[in-house]
This record gives sequence, structure tokens and C-alpha cells, in this order.
Amino acid sequence: MPSSAYDSAFEHVRQMWIRSVLFVTQPVFQRLMPDPYTQAGNVRVDAKPAHASRITMTEIISPAQCNIKGYAYAGTILGWIDIAAGIAAKRHAACPSVTRSVDDVAFLHSVKVGDIVSIQASVNKSWKTSMEVGVKVEAESPLSNKKFFVAHAYLTFVALSPRPSAKTHLGRMLSAGFQTVMVPELLPLSIMENKRFEMAEKRRQARFTQKKPNHQAIRNEMKEWSQGLREKADADAPIKRHPGYFPSGRSSPNRDTSADEDEEEEDIVLLARKRHRRFSQDPRMTQQIKERPMDYTFAEVVELVMPQHANTLSITFGGQIMAWMETCAIASASRLAKAYLLTASIDSLNFITSSGVGDVVTIRSVVSRSFISSMEVYVSVEAENLLTGEIKFTNDGFFTITAVDDDNIPVIIPRAIPQTESGCELYEKGYERRLRRLEQRQELINLVNSSRHGSTDVPEIHIDASHDSD
Repeated sequence: MPSSAYDSAFEHVRQMWIRSVLFVTQPVFQRLMPDPYTQAGNVRVDAKPAHASRITMTEIISPAQCNIKGYAYAGTILGWIDIAAGIAAKRHAACPSVTRSVDDVAFLHSVKVGDIVSIQASVNKSWKTSMEVGVKVEAESPLSNKKFFVAHAYLTFVALSPRPSAKTHLGRMLSAGFQTVMVPELLPLSIMENKRFEMAEKRRQARFTQKKPNHQAIRNEMKEWSQGLREKADADAPIKRHPGYFPSGRSSPNRDTSADEDEEEEDIVLLARKRHRRFSQDPRMTQQIKERPMDYTFAEVVELVMPQHANTLSITFGGQIMAWMETCAIASASRLAKAYLLTASIDSLNFITSSGVGDVVTIRSVVSRSFISSMEVYVSVEAENLLTGEIKFTNDGFFTITAVDDDNIPVIIPRAIPQTESGCELYEKGYERRLRRLEQRQELINLVNSSRHGSTDVPEIHIDASHDSD
């Protein structure tokens, strides 16, 4: 028998033996490790009232959290939502909890520098090892006493063992790392808590039945673009003459526009006026091109997970991942539209695997479809363990980003044209995804209006999908 074959068979038997031993010993060692909650003199209970998990965070928007127009990044708000929801989940479970998924989040109003933001979170319902947390975001200007609704979100958290991690290699093997644990039953007491309790179960069943599309093909293409294995539409950047470096020469770029393009632009503006929607007339916001290949909008962000990006278990905050995703999405959107960009919504996210301290997180994005003044950006995330070389896909999602001018008036943007089969598939389903977002946004508006029924200062808002279609 060859030596290599003998070594391979021996290693296979060794791994099977280790797995068998760990299968038996891990649950035992996990139980034997001390519980910090009970060691502090507390008693774990089988049920908790819903109001016990309630939390209210207050934040003031600073310039560092805003874009060049002074509006807060959606990633900042999403990060606060994740932290508030995580605190509520940990209060209920009395143990570490990690983000498992985030439902669609629609932003109904922007928040600017100096605004005071209030984030309220509480557990809506708990199951065996998971919980749904509802979060409401409101804001108010320091110059007035009027509050306005910003966003609403539902997040699912999973409770993990609170027992301390082992310090030795053998101890880590025997303790099995992170183990899910049972959480207390939630007891709704008020009418609103009972309503949230019932709706949480419906949303959970909807998550289970929702079919997750497979975007592996476009992810492979973006990885090839990232590694330079496939030629993209954009070439090397040209030299732009600057008076400080080229004092003797001045550049005057030629801008050729055909009559057909001018006529097409006039048709779009005329169509917009017929629909009674005002679009920007600022000459600075006039787009120099009418369309771009989809791969031209490709962007990539690489981040090293540091301790400040992770929770007490050294697992990256879900809110931090969403903030990095928005940064990448904005980068892709800015390659298509030269205007001020605002994040309008984010589709539901499922965190398939987690990343931790020391991992390298790579985020890639591309504009999957553009409309008259808004665009949908597809973003994917993968994590790489530099010690083992393992690369794993963590999650993906869609961001909706709108283009506006100085007066917050929508700007007509170029079209994103798919060039590949996977790009065309992503593009064709974009309109259907948009209709679903608008329906959910209108449902949220109706919910907010109904909760404040009878108030004279809350206008009725309605959304028409035809205002921003192709």
C-alpha cells in the first residue's frame, strides 16, 4: 500500500474518531461551564413580559455621519437599529444574541445634521432559540418640537450560549464554540403587544415560505471583475490637467451630443411634466451620458473586521455589515449618476454565515436596474479568514438609491444596460422588485397614518409607481 494512501486513510480514521468523541463530550462540557447570569445571583425564568425588553436610544446626528448635503447615511441609521434591537434581544434572552435576518427597511424621511433621533426597540415574539425585534425610528429638529417618522424595521435574533469561551485549544474543541440556547417565552400584556405578537408569527411564516433567488452567476462575474480576469467597460482614467501641475496648458473637453439624444432627453422631460412630477432643471445636474454598461458601475469595498466592529462574541455586528454595504452601493450609484444620492430603502437580508474579528470582509456591488431618478443596486458580501484561507458567502441584498439636486428635486439619471446573461436576469426582475417595494412602502405609510388618525398635521401620502418607471 503506497505511503500517501496509508497516510490519507489514517487521517480519515483520525478525523472520524475526533468527531465521534466531540459529538459525545461537547454537550456535557457546555453544561459544565459556568453561567455568568446565574453566577451573578440571578435566576433564569421561563417567561418574560414584552415591556421588559423595551429600549429607547437617543442619538444626535453629527457631520461625520452625513454626506456632502448634510443628510445622515442610511448605514448609520441601520447600525443604530441593529444595536437597539440587539440590546432588546439580549435583555429578553439574558445571553448574547446575533442578527439572523433583517426585513425590508423603507426610509420615509431623511435626517440631517443636528437632528435628534429616537430609536425604540422591543421583542415582539420569541420562539425556541430566536426572537423577532421591532424597531421604530423617529426624529425631530432641535429648532422645533415636531417629530417625524423616519423608518421601521423587523430583525430576527438568535440566542447563543452565554458561557465563557475556552482558553486552550482542547477546551475550544470540547466546548464546541457558539451554541444556540433556549430563550424565555414572551408574554404580551397590552393590546398593542398582543397585536405585535400575532403579526410576528405571520411574518415568520412568510420568511420561511419566501423563495430566495440565486444570484451566484452575477457574484462570480463581480469577482472576476475584481480580480481583473474579465475586462470591464471602463478604461484607465485619463489625465486631467490641473493649473497647479500644468500651468501652460488648459483642457477643453469636447461634448458631442447628437440630435437624437437631445430629442430623447426632451421626450423624457416632457413625459415627466405630463405626469405632474417636477424634475431638476439645474444645469449642473444634467447627465453627460444617456446610458452606461452595467459592469461600469461595479464597485468593491474591502474592510478588516476590528474589535470595535464586533460584539462580545467577536462576531461582526449586522449593522456594521449593512453600513459597509451602503458605502459600496453609493459608490456604484455614483458611477452611474452624477448627483446627490440618498438611500431610500434596503431589501430584506439573511445572514447565512457570520464573520469575526480578524476576517477580511469584501463587499461588491453593481447597479442592477435604473429608473428615471432612482436605481436599484445589488450588493454581495463575503468573508475571508486569512489564517485558514476559507472564503464564505455571508449575505447579499438590494439597495434603492435616489438622485436629487441641491433642492432635493429628483434628477433624471442615465440607464444601466446589462451586457451578460446574468446581468439581464438581474435587470429583468428589477421592475417586479420595485413594485413590491412600493407596495410595502405604501403599507407602511398607511400604518403610520392610521396610528395617528385624527391628527391634523399629518398629510396623506400616496405612491404612484408610474412616476419613476423606465
